[in-house]
Amino acid sequence: PKLLHDSLTPISDGAGVFLGSWGRVALSIGAMLAFLSTANAGIMTAARSLVPLSRDKLFPEIFGRINAKFQTPHNALILTGSIVFISLFLKLEILVEAASISLIITNILSCMSVIILRESRLQNYQPTFRVPLYPWSQIVGIIGFSFLIFEIGMEGLLISAILIVAGFFTYWFYGRIRANREYAMLHIIERITAKELTTNLLETELKEILRERDNIVEDRFDKTIENAVVIDIEKSISAEELFRLVDETMAHKLNLEPGILMKLLIDRERNNTTVVNPHLAIPHIIIDGEKIFDILIARCQDGIAFSESAQEIHTVFVLIGTKDERSFHLKALVSIAQIVHDPDFDKKWMVVKDEEALRDIILLGKRKRH
Repeated sequence: PKLLHDSLTPISDGAGVFLGSWGRVALSIGAMLAFLSTANAGIMTAARSLVPLSRDKLFPEIFGRINAKFQTPHNALILTGSIVFISLFLKLEILVEAASISLIITNILSCMSVIILRESRLQNYQPTFRVPLYPWSQIVGIIGFSFLIFEIGMEGLLISAILIVAGFFTYWFYGRIRANREYAMLHIIERITAKELTTNLLETELKEILRERDNIVEDRFDKTIENAVVIDIEKSISAEELFRLVDETMAHKLNLEPGILMKLLIDRERNNTTVVNPHLAIPHIIIDGEKIFDILIARCQDGIAFSESAQEIHTVFVLIGTKDERSFHLKALVSIAQIVHDPDFDKKWMVVKDEEALRDIILLGKRKRH
């Protein structure tokens, strides 16, 4: 231990004691290869961290560009590679402390981010993995990592302060004035104060992340839902009142005479109920014309009375199309059936706060894409 305590090559020195000179050489080569691969991975990771920052306008746009031939972020790689090269001329102990503290701070922020995102109750925050023992795992992580920084000493604390201040100033004087961001912390404050502080910016960003992560390719049903009318009704109404509302909303959009849709919907309901389950109805009608298909989505908090046995319909999909769209009409019905089959669908549907959130539930619902 005394020999290794002050050694800058402890792996090689330890191997020399147990395996002799050939062991020292072998472990030295192994250590050098390990450091090279680690440095290479670090450069690649750091460079690719700059790309989303650049695309979000929090960092100069030039570092988000991708090389046409090699499909790599060449400018970001040059920047991070240059910083690594400059660091070779720094004092080794300071370099090690700076690298360690950067990683420790990243882990502290990751623990904090999990707590903030979970407590914000964002609808489109849907991680594939949920850490057990929440939030104690994160709290222990924050305390433990903070203790490691203090154990590094005053130099470590100074480096931490410099890194934090540098990051803050980069954001404050560059990113803040160029990017319009919404923060998960605002959603927590909104919950506590019951005041409207947020828009759908963060939900939209998370929706795009989910689409990219899950390789969701937009099909015609997605595009129809994105352009669909969504209405949110608070008080209880009858099915006839709903159909009147549909007629008032959709007649102009579909270039139909007022009253036609209401009559068709009422006749359809009288001939054969469109109630699927105690909380869901899917009225669907055929209209005259060609190449017309649209959907209206409705939620009613207190329930729509479709019949004596169906007094609390909270979810309604109204499908309107011409005969030549029968094939897509059936595909839309199948897509809706797959989405509402989710055991958590009703719970999600009733707690979201606005029309855009209702739309997102459908767009991100699990179904087979056509």
